[in-house]
Amino acid sequence: MRSLPVYTPPMSADAPTTTTTSAPQKKRPPAFLFALGRAPLPAHIRVNNLSYHFVDLFKHDFFAATGLYQRDDSPDLAVLKIQRTYHCLGFPMKWLGRLVANHEIDIFLHLQDLRGIPAFLGRVGPTGFLHAFIPGVDLHPQLPLTPQFWHDLAQLLTDLQSRHIAYVDTNKRENILYGQDTRPWLIDFQISFRCKNGTRANPLRRWLLRHFIAADWYHFYKHKTRLSPQLCTPQDFARAENRSFLHRLHRLLATPLRTLRRKYLNRYDLSKTK
Repeated sequence: MRSLPVYTPPMSADAPTTTTTSAPQKKRPPAFLFALGRAPLPAHIRVNNLSYHFVDLFKHDFFAATGLYQRDDSPDLAVLKIQRTYHCLGFPMKWLGRLVANHEIDIFLHLQDLRGIPAFLGRVGPTGFLHAFIPGVDLHPQLPLTPQFWHDLAQLLTDLQSRHIAYVDTNKRENILYGQDTRPWLIDFQISFRCKNGTRANPLRRWLLRHFIAADWYHFYKHKTRLSPQLCTPQDFARAENRSFLHRLHRLLATPLRTLRRKYLNRYDLSKTK
């Protein structure tokens, strides 16, 4: 990323002259760091006999590319998400993209009757799908978060739990959308966990589901106590300190890996995808 110019005060004519050098330019990242390599999202797509055109790129990382689309015949907006298709260091990865896409589509379809889940609009290619765009913003402290919002979010997590699904990614505020309708929305189920057989599933899957659900509730109360402390009870604050076993294990393993990943990615200008 190009550094900002450094201001140098004017010097007198007899003062020694110096030259300034800008920070070294970061390299273009290798293509394997992106789900589609150097390819962009498609300019046009057709889903269920409806045509859409590309509007903007939301995110393009190692696992998926996500962008905003608009219907050609209306102002309706939608979100296209394409899971990984590009190889990684020569190893084929489209199989992983298909697996993750099928997993996320399965959960989307299983939750379509719930308020707070975007409408699923259809598949796009072997690793992509389209869902309705929900206008809103990520959770942040300046939002007018009301008791009703937190009640609705708790109900949404409870509804997922009743269907043997843990959201898993509640730790990130950006994964919980504050909609223009002032309601909570969940829009990304890439790493969510579903125990399809419920109470008849094998003991390991039931154990994982319990701990993932416990982590969901821990992060729910963590967000609530940090963003709306005036609405919280002593029990809410206590639950915000009750870290699950999987959460503690994740922090133990993920922190050093995250540090290494950041050091590696810091060598590149990730805005240079072409």
